Amino acid sequence: MPSSPLLRRRVLRLREALPINAAAKPSSPSSPAYWLAYSPVTLALRGVLRALAPRWKVTGRKHIPASGPMILAPNHIADCDPPFVGLSTHRPLWFMAKRELFEIPVLGPFMQFAQAFPVDRDTPDRAALKRAAELLKAGQVVVVFPEGRLSQSGELQPLLPGVALLALRAQVPVIPVGIAGTNILMPYGKTVPRPTLSPVRIHFGAPLDFSDLESLPSRVQRKECVERLETALRETIAVAREKEYSPKEK
Repeated sequence: MPSSPLLRRRVLRLREALPINAAAKPSSPSSPAYWLAYSPVTLALRGVLRALAPRWKVTGRKHIPASGPMILAPNHIADCDPPFVGLSTHRPLWFMAKRELFEIPVLGPFMQFAQAFPVDRDTPDRAALKRAAELLKAGQVVVVFPEGRLSQSGELQPLLPGVALLALRAQVPVIPVGIAGTNILMPYGKTVPRPTLSPVRIHFGAPLDFSDLESLPSRVQRKECVERLETALRETIAVAREKEYSPKEK
């Protein structure tokens, strides 16, 4: 991870914005309308994605506990990654998404209803990280793409410090999520998906626990956290890219 006085100042501002120990006081911040629509909408959307990508497979779902706060950290190779991640789990999710998407008519209000909240990618967005920490404190699952932007090449880009800061400050596990094949369904720069018979796979890795880093200096904690997450992400992406998978994996 690059080191500079500017980056260090940004990291410091972000740390100050996050409440300590966000893993306590579970509750449900989701709206009644969301819960009313959740089952029928997710069922319908799963049908749409299955029609677009009949070979969509999900593995490693056993790593997602039925309750409790956590961060899902996927690689990002296509604009359709969020719905594939969201519909690959059996828990409601909250998404940190780039602010520009909320300015698009129809899409913006739908994203808000679907439990997404905006983040400014090019500045240390304290409000977005504070919102994420509040959701984790309420026992929710928050999805944050650690690269911070879409990968044009499909390869993993350098990770930004946001996920590390959030996980360390909130004291919650991070689940790396490997995504493969969605960039065939929706190539970089395209806004409309094209149906594909190529494999699309979402793989959830084992949770990462960073509690053993508590005694280390904060800068060392962040560096180690980012390195562990990058290693785990590369492993889950490799699993997602495998053409052969075990039918017993769930």
